[in-house]
Amino acid sequence: MLQPPFPYAGQPIAQMSATELAEAVAFHNARYYADGAALIPDAEYDSMVEKLRDLAPNHPLLLQVGAPAQVVEAGDKVQHRVPMLSLDKCNTLEEFQAWVRGLAAAVTGKPVRSLDEAQLWADSATAQVVLTPKIDGLACTFRYRDGQLLLAATRGDGQVGEDVTHSARQVRGVPGRLADAPRGEVEVRGEIYLSLGEFAKVSAQFANPRNLAAGTLKAKDNPAIAPRTLQFFAYDVQGMDFASKRERLQWAAQQGFVPPPHQLLGLAQVPEAFAQAVEARTTWDFEADGIVVELNDVAVAQRLGTTSHHPRWAVAWKFHADSGLTRLVDVEWSVARTGTITPVALTEPVLLSGATVTRATLHNVSNLKRLALRPGDQVEVVRRGGVIPHIERVVVASEAEPIAVPTNCPSCGAPTRLLVRDERHPPVEILVCSQPDQCTTARRRSVLHYCQTLELEGFGDKVVDLVMEAGLVQDPADLYTLQAGDLQELPRMGAVMASNLVAQLDKGRRVPLQKFLCALGISSLGKQTAGLLVSRGDLAALRQLTVAEVAALHSLGDKTAEQVVGGLAERSALIDRLLQHIEVLVERPSGDSPNGPLSGQLVVFTGSLAKMGRRDAQTAVVKLGGLAGDTVTSETTVLVVGGDEFDSPTPSSKLKKARKLQSQGGTIRIVSEPEFWADLEGRA
Repeated sequence: MLQPPFPYAGQPIAQMSATELAEAVAFHNARYYADGAALIPDAEYDSMVEKLRDLAPNHPLLLQVGAPAQVVEAGDKVQHRVPMLSLDKCNTLEEFQAWVRGLAAAVTGKPVRSLDEAQLWADSATAQVVLTPKIDGLACTFRYRDGQLLLAATRGDGQVGEDVTHSARQVRGVPGRLADAPRGEVEVRGEIYLSLGEFAKVSAQFANPRNLAAGTLKAKDNPAIAPRTLQFFAYDVQGMDFASKRERLQWAAQQGFVPPPHQLLGLAQVPEAFAQAVEARTTWDFEADGIVVELNDVAVAQRLGTTSHHPRWAVAWKFHADSGLTRLVDVEWSVARTGTITPVALTEPVLLSGATVTRATLHNVSNLKRLALRPGDQVEVVRRGGVIPHIERVVVASEAEPIAVPTNCPSCGAPTRLLVRDERHPPVEILVCSQPDQCTTARRRSVLHYCQTLELEGFGDKVVDLVMEAGLVQDPADLYTLQAGDLQELPRMGAVMASNLVAQLDKGRRVPLQKFLCALGISSLGKQTAGLLVSRGDLAALRQLTVAEVAALHSLGDKTAEQVVGGLAERSALIDRLLQHIEVLVERPSGDSPNGPLSGQLVVFTGSLAKMGRRDAQTAVVKLGGLAGDTVTSETTVLVVGGDEFDSPTPSSKLKKARKLQSQGGTIRIVSEPEFWADLEGRA
């Protein structure tokens, strides 16, 4: 196992720069996921991440679901066919209720302003959910072909994991062959863990069961304990069609897997079930830090879709975090690259989960007003999910004047504005700088985000500060005008370093479109959304898309579409300037055919497919040059109907929508699954 010294060992976190924090966090990520061991306490690591989030809230490192596959040395990389995402999280009853309101609005398509309105939907059959413990283990997927175990892989960064087949096939609860093997490939996903009973036998030699399980699974030779000591809970199945989450778990059990303990409940019953889980967790033979709540109805879940980080149809409700009492010193206002100004509480030191906390998030102006904070207040600070400290409540109020909301930006002095986000429930007030394009801090963070996203080596926060303070750079386009002679005149900048920085810029003048879109820093335009947009054409084509066209793309939705289209329009001048210095490349995924037989077609599947699973079918469509959607819209050109759906007295919502579009003169084709594949074979 690697031991200290490690990067910045012993250096106070409060004094570290964003570049130093990113280097340290990346190092400890590598050790945690690659070696299966944590070299520092979780609380210290969490503090590093939180400080990095304060300094660089959009740093690419913070968007990773797990560890990048390239830091793992034990096995080969495995590309996940369907991303292994993280989960959205809540920590209180109020946050869970807010999630329910948002879910109700998304499912019904109607605004839900109150808990009572959400309750009407939560009592319906559509709102049934499956509850499982949130196991603290190692996420893993097992891929089978024609029923035979083909490989096992870790989650990695959610897109690419590590091959751990040799060790994982020895884990208890993993059958080598499926009892009821479907044709083609199927994946079973879940959590590998070491039971507390087994860990008790070796606890004198090892820190915790999660690290020991990870190290054992990834060891090439002589693992610390036998892999057969580990166990596997199966919680998902990919590549097969099921009507419900519960059916997935039941099918997994029939094949020889062990599903986690689970309940089928109405959403209204979840708070009581959560309270029961808090009491029951002491009797579980595994570590868990909360419960997972997932919609049981698969069709509804598929319609809701996912973000780049988590599915919209599930949430992890975390068990109560560590808390402590301290005194509020002041409130600091932090300016983000978008011009959003966020309040941050500065407190007297308080020890939480092994870490000394002096800063806590206040989220937004509405929350600040709700708390009515005053300097000197005795407050309760809670580590949310064990990571982010926040002010929970005022315990004893001081007699000082309440903290005022600034009328001028703390960075540039421009007037501030209060925006009301009506899509939140209840609506939330957000403070913004009225002139973000002229705001020093907002521009600095925008340039830094661009450099980090494009991985321009050497352009960390200190260098960005230097070039901006010297007036050499105002926005990302100015980076490409930098000359070595100008740079070497800056403080602490020699000729060699200046030449290396210019060389980095020259090396990065050919930029993939997906990465370029992410680098622009547009709200909701992350890696996954950018990947979907790239399928629609080059940059010029994307800049012409309407809100409706973006919203129809793989169920991105109206809100995301408005932010994407509006963001591209707002950055039009910047994009034009960047294109004077760089070439934006359109790179289709390897093996895809832009001119294939499905070129220009948007295909949606419904019903039970016989030839292959739905996700595999969607992948096949993309490889043949088409687009694969999850919902039927006016842009859909083909609906492929599987099973006996055509003659069903209760056709799916997709088939109903397609027939309605046809009756209105739409050009959508409705074909059976055999007809669809036969037509493609005839055109091959």
